[in-house]
Amino acid sequence: MLIIKKPLISIITPSWNRVKFLKKLARSLTLQKFKNFEWIIGNDGSTDATDNFVNLFAKKVDFKIIYINSSLRIGKAALDNIMLDHVSGKYISWCGSDDIMLPNSIENITKLISQIPKNKEKNYVGIFAQNVDRFNKSQTFHQNYSLKKTKHVRWEYLNKIIKGDGTIVERAEILKGKKFLEVDFLISESSLFCKLYKKKKFIFTPLIVKVMDRTAENSVSFGKKLRYCRGSAYCIAKVETLNSFAKHSFFKKITIITNFWRYSIHGDLNFFKAKKILKPTDKNILYSILYLLALIVCLRDKLFNKVEKTHIEFENNIKNKKITIKNYN
Repeated sequence: MLIIKKPLISIITPSWNRVKFLKKLARSLTLQKFKNFEWIIGNDGSTDATDNFVNLFAKKVDFKIIYINSSLRIGKAALDNIMLDHVSGKYISWCGSDDIMLPNSIENITKLISQIPKNKEKNYVGIFAQNVDRFNKSQTFHQNYSLKKTKHVRWEYLNKIIKGDGTIVERAEILKGKKFLEVDFLISESSLFCKLYKKKKFIFTPLIVKVMDRTAENSVSFGKKLRYCRGSAYCIAKVETLNSFAKHSFFKKITIITNFWRYSIHGDLNFFKAKKILKPTDKNILYSILYLLALIVCLRDKLFNKVEKTHIEFENNIKNKKITIKNYN
C-alpha cells in the first residue's frame, strides 16, 4: 500500500514498561480502514521488551511510524514535548498505550474533521469523541448524561459535562510552540490545554473511538503513595487563575490552597517560590496561614511513609538521558 507522505492525523503514544498493552494498540492500528495517519511512539526508558517490539513491528506496517527512545525515564510531559516536535499531521491525538482503537475510528474521525467549516477552522480545536472501558462503560460521560447526536459546542460547555477521558483530536497549529512544563514525571495536561481551548469549539460526538483498559499497570496516575507532587503543585498554579479561583466556594478554596501547599512542601518548592507561582496566594497573604495546616498534613504523610519524591529522580534522568529517533516508512 502506498504510504501517505503527509498524514492527516498524528497519533502520539508515550509508553513506560507496557509492551503487552502496546501490542494490542499496535494491532488495532493495523486494522484501521483509513491509513491517513502516522504513529509517534515514545519509549520512556522502558526496561521490558518495548524496544524490540517497536523496531520489529515498525518494519511490517503500511503506515508511517516515528520511534523516539529515551535511555532513562523522563516522564510523560518531557516525552510529549519531544514527540510534538516530530508531528507532521494537521491534527494530533494522544492515545494511551493501554487503549485500543476500533477498526473504523480513523475513518469516523476523518469524516468528522471534514465537518469543520473551512472559513471558521481557527475557531475550532477539533473533535471530542467517546471512550469506553472493556465492559462498554462510558469513560467520557457521567452516568446521568447522554449525548444522542453529534453537535458543535464550546470547550466551556464540554468541560462541565464530561468525566474527562474522551478522545481529543486537535489541530496541530494550536500546540505549535507550546510545551508542557517539565518539573516532574507527570503534570496534568489541563495545565496547558485549559488555556489553549478557552472559548474554542469542538465537534462533540457520542461515537466510540477507543476502548480503555483500566487494568494496565504502570499507569501515569496517583496510587496509594503521593507521587508527582511537584507536578501537582505546578498544575494547580497553572489552572487556578484569579478568575477561576474566585468562582469556588469558601471550603473549596481552602482545600485547593491546602493541597497546593502540601504538594509544594513534598515537591521541595520553598515557601516564597511556591507563594509566587500561585496567583491567589501571591495576592492574598491570608492564604499563607494555611501553610501551617499543610505542614501538619505533610508530617503525617512522612510518618506513614506516604510520599515518593519522584522529582528527584526526574531531575537526574533529565540530565543524563540519551534520545534516539528512528523514522520508518
